[in-house]
Amino acid sequence: MATYTSGDQTRELLISAAGELAALNGFSNVSIRAVANRAQRNIGSIHYHFKSKQELFKAVIRSATRASREYPPEKVLEEFEGRLHLPEIQAKAIRHMVHRSISVIFNAKKPWWHSRIIYQTMQHKDELWEMLHQELIEPEIKITQQLFKLIKPDLSDEDTFVHTMVMKTPIFFHADNSYSILIYLEKENYSKSYLQKMEDIIVVQTQLLLGLPTDKTLYAKNKNGE
Repeated sequence: MATYTSGDQTRELLISAAGELAALNGFSNVSIRAVANRAQRNIGSIHYHFKSKQELFKAVIRSATRASREYPPEKVLEEFEGRLHLPEIQAKAIRHMVHRSISVIFNAKKPWWHSRIIYQTMQHKDELWEMLHQELIEPEIKITQQLFKLIKPDLSDEDTFVHTMVMKTPIFFHADNSYSILIYLEKENYSKSYLQKMEDIIVVQTQLLLGLPTDKTLYAKNKNGE
């Protein structure tokens, strides 16, 4: 007796297939037929679930940004509400903000194509870029700038933006260039210890730039190992 795939399973298969192809080749080089072939479904199933290729691509973006929506950056500010006037709490908030970004982007449970899709979409200003900017990039930058402003009220908007980019860029770079970096490291994925070291360096660098107390150890040992 044949086993039939449910509608939800088919939808997720199509999203994953489109996401993988777009991560490898860019959205502009992904065809409906290629998605159907990779998902081992017929073309009609794409039109049934998404109506158009653009709607499928929007579903890909929503899938790639799901983890960030579930743990939005404003949660970090909420965790320290009423205490951000204290330097040691400000230093902890920086740690939490960096840790959140790394854990959201490099979550081992996420499909490999998620982080690549986000930063590839950022390269071309179109409808998908607008969607990503409104749902992910703008809130990410706005909340991080807000944190810097709470720490240093005399900073200009341009100053807080520069601090935000300096803090976020190493994370973005590792996501966007993961394929080449992992070949150099001879790894299939970033190890927990590698991500911890990156987090420690970014955190201490940011704390020092803001004149905050730094964590006691720069390279904290990851108890769980690699």
